[in-house]
Parts: sequence; structure tokens; C-alpha cells
Amino acid sequence: MAEQFDAEKVWHQMRELLHKGDLNPPLWTAVDTVRPLAVDGDTVVVGVTTADMQHAGYIETSCNKAQLQELLEQISGRRLDVRVINGTTVEDWERIKQRESAGLDAATVHARTRIAQKGGRAIWQQGAERVFAIFTGTRARARGTDLARLLRESVVAMREVEQAARADSPDDEELHDQQLNRIIDRVATYCSIPPTVVALEYLRHCDDENSG
Repeated sequence: MAEQFDAEKVWHQMRELLHKGDLNPPLWTAVDTVRPLAVDGDTVVVGVTTADMQHAGYIETSCNKAQLQELLEQISGRRLDVRVINGTTVEDWERIKQRESAGLDAATVHARTRIAQKGGRAIWQQGAERVFAIFTGTRARARGTDLARLLRESVVAMREVEQAARADSPDDEELHDQQLNRIIDRVATYCSIPPTVVALEYLRHCDDENSG
């Protein structure tokens, strides 16, 4: 098993095979300079000091890396990758793994949040277009009774949109408040009334819905 390989032994055997092949002084120097640290899963981890980091480039070029992988496969019987880190001890490698794990966890949380926001935001966007179409799709907006009817219709639509958005992204309270008030402001403009009046009608509708 790869986990049982001794990193120094594997790297030394690979280096001997490499030197028997085609002449490649930069790669030979790089392989001789780095320090084998661990065989971690399917990866041979080698370390280098900051002063010698230029050698990492010779190991990590696609052509050279493929050659090293082939040699390591001959020795181990399985495909092994090569990774060069800035550090010269196993402890350095463990610290790097911990940082990367923490970063991955944070990135995963962020990605999930973005996906949730995108879903909820998309529902609000579609809902806003639906509400606005109530006013822009009719010419009967001059009389007070017409505007009152459109206001009532828009309030019902707004409630359905909010429920759908909250069901999709239940934890994004800021998004829902922001988008709801955005639609309320636009409806108030259509009706030529203060946003607080539209908000009051909306809250009344929600109360009636809950009490029913």
C-alpha cells in the first residue's frame, strides 16, 4: 500500500532511475535538492526551503512531472502524484493540510450560501417582474378604485413570492427583507402613495391569511 511506503526510500529509488535516463540537469538538480517528507494517500510530498523554491518549477512542469509519475509508478505499482511544498518537515506539511482544510471548509460554506442566495434572489427577481406586470400590463390605472384593485392584487402576489423565496432560502433574512421592501417601494410609486401604506396593506393581508 502507498501509505506504507517510506518517502525517502521511494524518492531515492526514483532519483536513481531518473539519472539513468535522458540528460536533464535542471530536473536532476531539483530532484536532488528537495526533501522527501511523506507519502500521503496517492501523493509523494517533497519539501523545499524558500531560498530553493525555484527548483519546484522544474518538478511541477507538466512534462517533468509526468516523467516522475511514471518512474514512481514503476517503483510503487500504482499511480502517485508529486507535490512540492514550502517547508522541510512533516510538521510543515501537516500545518499546510490544516490550513487548506480550513480554507476548503470556509469555501464550501461560502459556496452553499451563494447558491442559496442565488436561488432566493432568482425567485424574488421573477416575483418582482410578476408584481410589476400587474401595473404595466393594464391601462386601467387612472381611477382610485382601479389602483386599489391593482394594489390588492399585487399584495397577494407579493405574499406568494415571499413564501416561495423563504422556503427556498430560509436563513437569508436580509435578502428577503431587502427584496420585499424593494417591491413595496415600486408598488408605492405605481400607486402614487407612501411605501408605508403599501406595507400596511401587505401586513394586513398577511394577518388575514394567518387568522384564516
